[in-house]
Formats: sequence, structure tokens, C-alpha cells
Amino acid sequence: MAASDNRPTTLEASEARKITANIVRLLDTKCIHLDGCDPAWQRLFAQRSHDLENSKAAVDFERTVNELLTQGGLSHVAFFHETGNRAPARYAINATFTRLESDNGISPSWIFQDVHEGGPAFNAGIRPGDILVTVNGEVVTPPALPAFALGTDAPVTVRRAGEPKDTPLTIVLPKALANGKANAKPPMAEPTSVTARMLDHSIGYLRIAFFPGVNGQRFARDLDVGLAAVAGCARLIVDLRGNLGGFVGSLRLMSHLTPERLPIGYSLTRKGEGRGWKPDQLACIDRLPSSKLDTLKMAFRFLVWHRDRSIRLMTEGLGSKPFHGNVVVLINEHTLSAGEMVAAFIAENHLATLVGTRTGGQVLGGANFTVGHGFVLRLPAAAWYTWNGTVVEGVGVPPHVEVPLSPVELRAGRDTQLEVAMATLRGK
Repeated sequence: MAASDNRPTTLEASEARKITANIVRLLDTKCIHLDGCDPAWQRLFAQRSHDLENSKAAVDFERTVNELLTQGGLSHVAFFHETGNRAPARYAINATFTRLESDNGISPSWIFQDVHEGGPAFNAGIRPGDILVTVNGEVVTPPALPAFALGTDAPVTVRRAGEPKDTPLTIVLPKALANGKANAKPPMAEPTSVTARMLDHSIGYLRIAFFPGVNGQRFARDLDVGLAAVAGCARLIVDLRGNLGGFVGSLRLMSHLTPERLPIGYSLTRKGEGRGWKPDQLACIDRLPSSKLDTLKMAFRFLVWHRDRSIRLMTEGLGSKPFHGNVVVLINEHTLSAGEMVAAFIAENHLATLVGTRTGGQVLGGANFTVGHGFVLRLPAAAWYTWNGTVVEGVGVPPHVEVPLSPVELRAGRDTQLEVAMATLRGK
């Protein structure tokens, strides 16, 4: 998240040194060593110590720190000021983009790719295939992706296929609660987590936008409603394209894909790495809470007793479903985090056919730490491995059937990846 105009404008060299020391200390003690690899943070920051200490403008200091964090080669790393109020489109308006090289001689442009129902972009009337022309009156073109100010409505113009003029729209973003608290921050937008419909008499379709809730209960309820809408379907398409992530709620989706209790994977913190914990030694989550008492027990276990994010997951053993053996899961480069955990579990256990493009390879558990003068460091505090020890971070999960997105077809209203998914199921 980028900083707003409320951040400090200048930093003294002594302040920069203190903040940098806090950053390096946290990276050295809290940041994971993925598969044993150490990004060598002290060396990276030492190489730019002169630039950091002589960054008279706070914005330059912030930019340099973020450049160094990127060199570590890990996701879920960022440096920003606590007053920051801007976020990438996938979180701010629940939409992703792909590059369109040419549109009637005008090139290049950003075209909307994944637009999640219930999110601000969808509610404004934006659909996949629309071209983003301007945001707040400014023309937006690649390679810079637009960011949006949280809590502030965004006037945009989009270009639609077959329409002679660009269309002005206003994307309405969630506002801070009027609870009397000073400087209350607006929340991130949340799309509808599960949408469902029948594509024909036998093929059900579930779009999973994200996995909300700290204990998975909310997502479990949403998924139950979605499955009821496609009850009895003999074939199922699960669409994880553009999935925003989450965590433990994904356990319920994975549990519906197999009748058995299967190990899914495990996370390791620096503490877990340092103590050499083995996967089968870790605290296990093998079911989601179904009552307030279950929720309290889960909270006590992991917030009071266990107090570490090194855990393993196992499916719940929910029994056979009519669609088992006839499932296709759609993925793309915007499928991240828990969405990738699901895709990796599917691939490792041969539970469905993955169709689309390789996932984004960003599947670490992040945590935020204050480092002084209102600045916040976000770092990956937990690594994720499949049960067989495969690393997804930086690699992604490849599809079984590669179907690159066609922006031209998307402009024409065709979802060729979904078409291939349907054809794959019909050929089973």
C-alpha cells in the first residue's frame, strides 16, 4: 500500500538509521527462510546505506526500502506509512487487468480481466473486456497499474466494444464507519465470496473470489449456499481466477473435493524452522468450527496455547459428492495465496483438472510490524509447503490444460478459458 500525503515529508539521517536498523532486525528474526534460503537482508541494506541515510525526502526513503525488499525475492513484503490510503485494484475495487496491445489502432491499454461480483468495479457496471481509459481524469496506460484511494469514490471512463463513445462511471468504495473515532480508516472492499449457477443441466459453476473470515465459518456458510444452488450437479467448475486469497476457509473448499481425510500442507515460521519442526509434529487444523464454543476453543488453541503460525492442514472428510471425479478448476496469474494452496492440493492429489494459466506464486503468510515514525514493515512470517514439501512461492501452480487469455476474445464477450473448461468436462 502506498503512502498518502499525510506521511512525513523529511527524515533526518539519524531517523533513517534507526528505522533501517529496526527493519533489518525484524527481517533477520521474523522473515522466513523459504526452503532454507536466506535473502541476506543485512548485506542488501548495507549496500544502500548511503542512499537510505541521505534520503532527505521520506518518499525517497520509502521507495529505496521497497526496492531492497523486492530484491529479497519473496512476496508479502512492503514498506509504507500508517497513513497510507491507496491500494492495488484487486483489493480496492476487486478487479484485475491484463494488457491489451491494440484496440482500433490505440495501444497499449489495460483491459479488465477478473471482475468479482459484489465488488466496487462490478457494482459500478464494469465487466471483463472493458478497457480502462482514465481514473480521476488522468489517462492510464501500461506499464503503470492504477491504484485507488481507499474510502474515496473514483470517477473512471471505460471503453466498451461496439460503443462509439467512452462511458463515464463512478466506482464507489467503502467508507470508514461513522463511529466517532478520529482518523478511522476505510475498510478494504469485499466482493461476494461465492457465486454459483448452473451452466447447463449437469454442469455447476462456483466462482470463489476469496476466503473471508479468520476462522473460516463465514466462508463455509457462503459455500454451503453456493453448493445448494448447484445441488445434484454431476460435473463442477470451480473458478479461482483472480482469487484474492484468505486462509483457513479454503479448507472447506478442499474438503468438498475429496471424500477422504487427506493432508493438505503446512506452514513454518522462523521459530518452526529454527527448531526443526517436522510436518507431522505441527498443530493440525482438520475441521472448521461449527459453533461459538468451537470458535472459542480454536482461538484459545492458536492464540493462547500454541501461539505460532506453524500449522498443518487436513481435509475434513465430508464424504462423497456427485461431482467427484468430474471437476475442473480455473486458475490464472491472478490466482494468489489461499487460491494457490487449493490449486497445489488439487494437483498433488489428482482431484481435478486445472485449466488456464500458471498461478502467481505468492503464497506466504504476511505480518505487519511498526518500525518508527509511523512506518510499517510487512514481511512474510510463515512459509507454505504442500504435504510433499513442494514450494509454490515464486513458482506458482501450472495448469494441466494451458489456455492463455485472449484479450481480443474477451473484448468480444467470450471467455475462452471457461469454454475449454466446459469442453473438458463434457469429454470426460
